[in-house]
Amino acid sequence: MIAVFAGCTASNPSADTSAPPAAESDDYEEGTSETDTIVNTTAADKVILVASFGTSFNQSRNLAIGGIETAIKNAYPDYQVRRAFTSKIIIDKLDEREGLKIDNIAQAMDRLVLDGVKEVVVQPTTVMNGFEYDDVIAEIAPYADKFESLKVGKWLLADEKDYDEVADLLVQETSGFRSEGTAIVYMGHGTEHESGSIYTKLQETMNTKGYNDYIIGKVEHGIEIDQIQEILSGMDVSKVVLRPFMIVAGDHANNDMASDEDDSWKIILKEDGYTVETVLEGLGQIKGIQELFIRHIKEALEGDSLSVTPTASAVGVTANRIQNGTYSVEVDSDTSMFKIVDCKLTVEDNSMTAVMTLSGQGYSPLYMGKIEDAQTDEQNQISHVLADEKYSFTVPVSALDINIDCAGRGVKSGNWYDHVVVLKSGGLPAEAFVPCQVDATMVGGTGRASIESTATLLYQNGTDIARIVWSSSNYTYMLVDGVEYLPVNTEGNSTFEIPVKFDIDMKVIACTVAMGSPKEIEYSLYFDSSSIK
Repeated sequence: MIAVFAGCTASNPSADTSAPPAAESDDYEEGTSETDTIVNTTAADKVILVASFGTSFNQSRNLAIGGIETAIKNAYPDYQVRRAFTSKIIIDKLDEREGLKIDNIAQAMDRLVLDGVKEVVVQPTTVMNGFEYDDVIAEIAPYADKFESLKVGKWLLADEKDYDEVADLLVQETSGFRSEGTAIVYMGHGTEHESGSIYTKLQETMNTKGYNDYIIGKVEHGIEIDQIQEILSGMDVSKVVLRPFMIVAGDHANNDMASDEDDSWKIILKEDGYTVETVLEGLGQIKGIQELFIRHIKEALEGDSLSVTPTASAVGVTANRIQNGTYSVEVDSDTSMFKIVDCKLTVEDNSMTAVMTLSGQGYSPLYMGKIEDAQTDEQNQISHVLADEKYSFTVPVSALDINIDCAGRGVKSGNWYDHVVVLKSGGLPAEAFVPCQVDATMVGGTGRASIESTATLLYQNGTDIARIVWSSSNYTYMLVDGVEYLPVNTEGNSTFEIPVKFDIDMKVIACTVAMGSPKEIEYSLYFDSSSIK
């Protein structure tokens, strides 16, 4: 089935996998797939809800999403496994085309409530904690008090162990293709979300392990096909193997990567003179990937508590939070082709600029923004200064620890390339940060206790810390995301320094002895980023 519908596996590299299955094939394009029966639910006490973006490519849905769901079902036979998709377009398409009914997240959660389910684990099948993962968390958060237990599994690449395992799995799956003169290119989706750095980190992990014949590319927002062409031109290769770095081999894999259209990666690279082979298999088909999601479910189940608070958008560290001066800062780039080897940050009168030095002379000018603006806004293109055989640029900086778009024009090609850089605050000395104030509000509890409406905002080791003062001296500890924090004072009203997220309702627990015996009470804290001063 895999050979017919999804391209050949790495164990058979000589097979012809250069073209996707014919779209007009009834077996390929129409008719529900084997695992679609998982949407038929019955009453149960314990449920694992698998939340996926979805795909209208039936065989990929069966092999990838269905493969993950089946593996979870086998690993947790005491739990009923249910399905939800996040893409309304795909849900509507499957309903209209085949009469296949699949819940969205809200429908699935409502169904769990109506069925009287007691214990729920939601496991998103996302590669990163990006917009899609954030949306899932935001949608399930209002249901936190509807079940005896509601926990959420992490995304695919959540910690160092995940990167290490996934890097090895990618190589294992393509081991049959590895040979002298061959490069293996994975196509990821890409994202404007700050979590898009996972692609760069995975590439770095691959390189550290010596897998230098692998390239992690993206459809958009990062190392796209033109940059892949640039990287390949510096490698001694004549053959390229393409494979999707996506849970399913869906529209992007079949069309943007493997089709015979002029703008597909396959055709573009063939026109460059490479022999190109495509493998139409999603990550969800890999047994090791399925097992990794199972491990994340296990971690969620074993956790004392897992926050279902929506992830706030990053506000970064702005100039008003840093003392005037010049500092050396580290800069992360979305690709090693655009490497910043030195960066001097200057803070003056609530504004910031940085002198960024590239690793060579490959780009000039730069533009702080996207390609589409860079090509027409010549006035704000930033010219280089030559220093020690490297190009340096003085650029404006809006904030640290956030994604900043930075387009660069290749000196040799004359083409513009989109890049994303992050100037990191972690290397700044503690005395560089200025304590600020932020508006804080609280709801919950009995209403007898409150916190001061203005909190002191600190910054420690790359984390926003708020010093909050209670209206009572009776609080002995606070829990934030399951971590215990003790008071920082011994006299006066209870004062805590806790990590915070801005512009969302943070769920916290505080223990009070005001009622005689210790009692944990849940509160909701809100810190307004627009009020920081």
